[in-house]
Amino acid sequence: MLCLRVLFVCLLCLAAWSAPFRAAAQAETISPRAAPAPAPAQGTEHRVALIVGNAAYLDSPLKNPVNDARAMRDKLKGMGFDIVYFENLQTRQVGSALREFRNAIRPGSVALFFYAGHGLQVRGENYLPTVDAQLSSEEDVPNQSLSLSAVLNTMEDSKANVNLVLLDACRNNPYARNFRSAPRGLARVQAPSGTLIHYATRPGSVAEDGIGSHGTYTEALLTLIDEKGVPIETSLKRVTIRVRDATKGKQEPWMEGSLTGEFYFIVNGSPQITVQPVPGNADGAALQAADSMASAAAYQAYLVEYPNGLYAAAARIKLASLRASASPGSSTAASPAAGPATNAATLTPPPPAAPATATAEPPTPSLLTPVPPGTKDVDAFVWRDAQARGGKEHYEAYLQQRPGGRYAAQARAALKTIAFREAQLEAQQRVEAEPQVWSSAQQSHSEEGYRLYLQAYPRGRFLLQANAALKQLRQAAAAPAVVALAPTAPRPAEDPRRVAQDRQVPATEREALRTAALRETNMARLTGADYTMGAEADELGEGGQIDEPAQPSHAVKVANFELGYTEVRVAQFRKFVDATGYLSEAESAAQPGCNVPAKGGRWVLQPAANWRAPGHVQTDNHPVVCLSWNDVQAYLQWLNGSAERYRLPSEAEWEFAARAGTTTPRPWSDTAGFFSRTWNTVKPWSADRASRACKYANVADESMRTQLEWPNAFDCSDGYPQLVPVSYFARNNFSLYDMMGNAAEWTLDCWNANHNGAPRDARPRISGDCSRHVVRGGSWASSQASIRSAARQSQPQNYRASDLGFRIARTP
Repeated sequence: MLCLRVLFVCLLCLAAWSAPFRAAAQAETISPRAAPAPAPAQGTEHRVALIVGNAAYLDSPLKNPVNDARAMRDKLKGMGFDIVYFENLQTRQVGSALREFRNAIRPGSVALFFYAGHGLQVRGENYLPTVDAQLSSEEDVPNQSLSLSAVLNTMEDSKANVNLVLLDACRNNPYARNFRSAPRGLARVQAPSGTLIHYATRPGSVAEDGIGSHGTYTEALLTLIDEKGVPIETSLKRVTIRVRDATKGKQEPWMEGSLTGEFYFIVNGSPQITVQPVPGNADGAALQAADSMASAAAYQAYLVEYPNGLYAAAARIKLASLRASASPGSSTAASPAAGPATNAATLTPPPPAAPATATAEPPTPSLLTPVPPGTKDVDAFVWRDAQARGGKEHYEAYLQQRPGGRYAAQARAALKTIAFREAQLEAQQRVEAEPQVWSSAQQSHSEEGYRLYLQAYPRGRFLLQANAALKQLRQAAAAPAVVALAPTAPRPAEDPRRVAQDRQVPATEREALRTAALRETNMARLTGADYTMGAEADELGEGGQIDEPAQPSHAVKVANFELGYTEVRVAQFRKFVDATGYLSEAESAAQPGCNVPAKGGRWVLQPAANWRAPGHVQTDNHPVVCLSWNDVQAYLQWLNGSAERYRLPSEAEWEFAARAGTTTPRPWSDTAGFFSRTWNTVKPWSADRASRACKYANVADESMRTQLEWPNAFDCSDGYPQLVPVSYFARNNFSLYDMMGNAAEWTLDCWNANHNGAPRDARPRISGDCSRHVVRGGSWASSQASIRSAARQSQPQNYRASDLGFRIARTP
């Protein structure tokens, strides 16, 4: 270990010695070196950008990309970005570009990639050719280009918090004549979670190089991204409008993906970026803070700040529950911080305080650009400026300045469109907040709690359950001799696996939802092969014992099959519920609820938890959890309709896909090479070896060890104590996400104590204990024993847990 530390210091010295030589190279890492700036405010994220401008192509050179790259370099550097910069990238430099970018990104960074130059697609993959590329056929492209997938993977693997990709890369493909198929422009990319991709034009279309010193798209970016206090999504929408107008509709930029929080290039005049934690808005973060305190004062403070917030109904329910649980004498004698015992449903914010001093505020600057002297068509100038900025306030400013202008009707129409979109967004946010409100009502299990839910959602998803709960509570109050009901949700008498009969959806709507769900089943085609299934004789499992359930290892021949790239998401399962009215076993079984982790490695049944509210914050892009094996079969039956195509994978198919051609206990090696051990597996200035698992999977880590006293957690931190959206962590060799960790997964097989007698052709085992089924992959709460390709566990088919989901398979 002493030798490793000495080597570590030597390598640092070598890096410092070589820095001047690296700075002289064409590929350079530039940090802001302007006049000393004040220290950034606490919480400011580290920011790094890879910028590439390619113009000097052997075939079809371009005029503006290098100018574009240099201008973006200077712009971003002024905003506090560390810059990794390449112009006229050559094939031999591709590896260096990715390596320098990866090394510059820290966990939690904001990572940005800007590219200007030629871009092309081959078989649905996007490539950015190097300037010395000689592409005589499609087969040459991957070896002489910078792959967009490689850049995205670099950002993902480095655990950047926010990933931004700006591509002015859709000029005409100069190599089209050499290719069998020559689609124009770039292909659409399924952006990973927390990634925003902005193309210079729509996928499959071509962008303009520009008639000035910059490309049309980059010119708009340079003009608009440094507006103060404007979220990135709004800035890019304004870029879209400006480009579309400048090209008379021939070119329209395109956005893919989304961020999980608010992102600003400049906030209040200071170059900084703020990233909100999940949930991605101040409203949700404030409710989380109130939940952490769980006091009446905290919820009252939330309601004063957000009287009409998305989670106001949930806060009122929780506040009412806390007050109801207090003794009658203490309800009005609360601590001063709690404030008066006002009805939570009618709380309004206090009037604004008078200004402390008479200091006059500086005049508000004009929202629109002043009209230059000598402008011939003032009306057209003001209108173009308002349209390029694109905000509600800008159209209103146009109408104030030009009430009788010839574009007044268009400005009013734009304002109506913005109002409509705002109403749509608010409605969508209310729908997303409804499960949280309903969960709060269930947990309070009081008349006021259910009444407040119904006030907020008079035609909500849980209308029938809320009315039934109110009826039960009133009946119980009218019969004092009856034992008080347990705080659980009401349950229909029918079999929970059947469709709820009190909710009828038109057949056309049901079929439309099923068609949409089928469209979202993104499957990888896996070529069959022979492989060795099971654990080696000395591989350790639970309790540090030999893993007998995963033995003996044996040869299996797998046929071709298809498997979901990701686990089934919340949004996909919701379509099934919306179409059929299905009630999961966690919502309606004789023993409702879902198992959630508690201190000391225990799992406890939480009656209010289900797939809608699994005990942690989730979005539509999270894996759906808290579903039993029976629930999964109901979903698959609906998805298949009259056909029998989709199913769970067999245990042998699952392990084949998880190993993805590897033979080590985990798909990544725990014994990396010499330099990897030096830099990645030894904690600085410590003799403790940190596990490499956190780089590749969402597992039980140091945060769980700290928060829940979780035993046998990995000696590392993956940055996420609970479930994360699908496709956040890196793919395996078969391009499959989260085969290890995140959510554990049901398989088709009945439980058998070991692999003795297992089929050699990867068929599922339908003999043994079929009241239990095999679970594979481990989860965000799993320790070392379960995060292995061969590890296998079993659960009863009606078991539900907040770390247990599924992915689907299909035989081609």
